[in-house]
Amino acid sequence: MFKFAFIVAILCAAALSAADMRQLSDSEKTEISAKLSAVARNTTSIHSSFVQVKNISVLSEKIKSSGVFYFKKDNMIRWEYQKPYKYIIIYNGSKVFINDDGKTTQFDAKANRIFQEINGTILSSMKGVITENPNFSVSFFKLQNKYLVKLSPKSNDLLKYVTRIEIYFDDKYLAVTEMNIYEKSGDYTNIVFRNREFNKNIPDSIFNPGM
Repeated sequence: MFKFAFIVAILCAAALSAADMRQLSDSEKTEISAKLSAVARNTTSIHSSFVQVKNISVLSEKIKSSGVFYFKKDNMIRWEYQKPYKYIIIYNGSKVFINDDGKTTQFDAKANRIFQEINGTILSSMKGVITENPNFSVSFFKLQNKYLVKLSPKSNDLLKYVTRIEIYFDDKYLAVTEMNIYEKSGDYTNIVFRNREFNKNIPDSIFNPGM
């Protein structure tokens, strides 16, 4: 009896969640896109903490990590993983720097299409031009207190690795709060941004791999 009641409760919760999510019409999508662009034009930088959870289908336990995220116009991003290990990824223009516990490697993002597309998607979400990427089909949804943008790759090359990217924006600031990246393997990564600060002074040296 308890198991039956538990299952019913789960199904009701799922139905409620589905009912709370509504796909936006074309006119609403155009309106929200314009608002995202307007907010992004006035956002010069973002500094926040983040928590990342990697769900791997062959492992029973999830891999959790956390750190600090930096974004600065126009094309600079720094992911600084601090726990459980130190690892830094920097996107500076088309250059990608990876600092793995003091050892730095560099490559051109244009030489790796997956890196280029994912980095471009993150940048476009920060810059409010998320609908302008021709390599993805874009759908907008309204949830209780946020917007959800779903991006589905159009090319078979991308679909070999990424099947869908979900980006959540809060409906107050229209800034990114959460991302999900779903892989062809069935694995997916969830990233939640916390303690966001906007338009703070972030020196260019932060996007130097030596820092």
